Amino acid sequence: MTLDMTKGTPWKLLLRFALPLMLSSLLQQFYTMCDSIIVGRLLGSEAFAAIGSASNLNWFPLSMISGAAIGFGVALAQRFGAKDEEGLRHYFASSILLSMLLGFLLTVAGTLAVEPFLQLLRTPAELMEYACRYLRVLWAGLFVTAALNILTSALRAVGDSHTPFVALVVSSIINIILDFVLIQYLHMGVEGAAVATVLSQTVAVVWCLHAIICKAKILPQRRHWKPQKPVVKELLRLGIPHLLCQGVTASGELWIQSAVNAYGALYVTGVTAARRHFNLLYVVGNGLEGALATFAGQNWGANEKKRIVHGTRTAVAMGIGSSVVIAAFVCLFAEPLICFYIPHSSIETIRIGTAALRVEAVFLPTLYLLCEYRAAIQGMGNAILPMLSGFLELLMRLLCAWILPAVAGQSGLYFTDGFTWLITMLMLLICYQVLRKKHLTV
Repeated sequence: MTLDMTKGTPWKLLLRFALPLMLSSLLQQFYTMCDSIIVGRLLGSEAFAAIGSASNLNWFPLSMISGAAIGFGVALAQRFGAKDEEGLRHYFASSILLSMLLGFLLTVAGTLAVEPFLQLLRTPAELMEYACRYLRVLWAGLFVTAALNILTSALRAVGDSHTPFVALVVSSIINIILDFVLIQYLHMGVEGAAVATVLSQTVAVVWCLHAIICKAKILPQRRHWKPQKPVVKELLRLGIPHLLCQGVTASGELWIQSAVNAYGALYVTGVTAARRHFNLLYVVGNGLEGALATFAGQNWGANEKKRIVHGTRTAVAMGIGSSVVIAAFVCLFAEPLICFYIPHSSIETIRIGTAALRVEAVFLPTLYLLCEYRAAIQGMGNAILPMLSGFLELLMRLLCAWILPAVAGQSGLYFTDGFTWLITMLMLLICYQVLRKKHLTV
């Protein structure tokens, strides 16, 4: 199933495309939550905190893979919007080759450098062994993650957000079952949770690959697998900046994790619980961002530039409304939400998690706006500005992590993300307005 977003009412198209993305993110957070609950209940709070700490480091290679896939997806969406089936197949074949190369390189580099990375992040000694064992298995399977990302990006580029959602449903069920079996009955410890993730992703790859084989418009033939210099050059032009953007943003997250780790295991546990819920808060924003990027990409390729402005306004309105409602709910129920993950933790740990979660929720609307303006700029084929926004995020996180704790103690770290989102959002808003006046006739 494909969706041509160059015709029809923008809000209906955005909602139709975004809903499977939102459900996918929700499901992803659900099985991450199950992961955390199973690990926390069966292996203890130290294993829970270690996986939370390791997850931020794991996000670094994942963000690079995701960033490259986002850039490649923009190119694919533009070819689809231009009704260029031959070009679409060439771009898709080359994007697969580039993605697998990236996944292989990250797999080799990651598995060789797990412990030095964790030491660099000042991971508490009592969490180090758990985190090392968990990451070694996950990073050994990064090539599977790379395959999954490019396949889902290709499907979404042609308007199919349904197949990736179904693939995620199937893989999530398998992940949860494997988590319980491998940890409870096979006694594999934290490695069991990592093995479950890699195996379930493999199932999702097979599911998406089967769907692509059935799509004649996108499936590459033998002649399409020979790389063409203009195609590879365009993919790298779009993919590398997005890769750098996501990688630099993840570097900032690692800096924050290092600052969090410095306050000890109790602080790490509380902030980890808050972070688990923050990922849930981002579900709607993530769906709208993916929908708008595809909408803008297809309409840019079809030269329907007025629709990009209309679609962006619509997505911004939807983002503001949804984020305000979500933020209000979380502020009211922050403490029970934190207790859901760590019911037997100390009062101090729960206090830390509750305060961190409330601060993140207050700044949620700025994050949603950041996502929508970034998606619109990406869809127009501009990869440089999103990359620069990633460097700005890194700079802001470094400054905030240095200044805020000195001013407000450990609670100052709660505001790092919020201030970073605000400044980056203002930068992207200005850039979008400049591009709109320059390229989009209203």
